[in-house]
Order: sequence, then structure tokens, then C-alpha cells
Amino acid sequence: MSKPIEPEHVMLEFYTTCSFHPDDEPATAPVPLFVLGYREGGEPVFVWLVDKHHFDGSRLTKDAYWLHALNNLEEYFHKKLAKCVEEEACVRGGLELLVQTYQRQLRFTPLTPVADHAFGLRRAENTELASV
Repeated sequence: MSKPIEPEHVMLEFYTTCSFHPDDEPATAPVPLFVLGYREGGEPVFVWLVDKHHFDGSRLTKDAYWLHALNNLEEYFHKKLAKCVEEEACVRGGLELLVQTYQRQLRFTPLTPVADHAFGLRRAENTELASV
């Protein structure tokens, strides 16, 4: 089991969740990989739900392309997102393009607004996470 994240500071206005759908068991639920969010004027934020450095994709697929992608999660998704952001010339447009483009084995939820205002997590003085 991977260690839970403890972000110093995460502020999001919109987010999507990315999961991978196993190709050998179509009835199986997709495996959540990360939450990807952003706030206007900021950089995209990945909140990994799996250990991005030691994730074993071989239990989900035998496809060589996806095995390579799943074994290099951070590099793969940063590269795909950067390409989409460049094509759209903005972060939100890039996220929307990523969500629309990669829906076969990847399952992205629609880009969802958090609320009428941004929310965040901030490390409290006693090192526990506290809502802002």
C-alpha cells in the first residue's frame, strides 16, 4: 500500500479523476490512479492515489504500450498533459483535451468545479492536514 500524500499546499478550482480500466476483465471497475486539478493562473496539480514510483501495471494489462505508460506514470502523464496544454495554449483547455482524448482504457471523470470558491489543504502547525 502506498503512503498517503501530505501536500504542503494544494488549491484547486477544478479537478478530474483518472482511472485505468483493466483490459482482461471488462466487468472490473477501473483502478483510480490520480486526481488532476488546477486553479486559474496556476500549474496543474497531480495528487497520486497510487505509488507512482512502484506501480505494477502488469496486473491490469498485457498491452506493451500501456505497460510502459503505467510503469512510468509520472513521466507519461506529464508528457501527455504538456502536449494538450501546448495545443490548447491554456491549462484548462489542455485538461479538457486530455479528458476528451484519453477515454478508452483511461477513465477520466468530467472536469468538475470544486465549488464557487477554491479549496485547499494546508499543513497545520502540528503537521496534520487541516482544511482551509
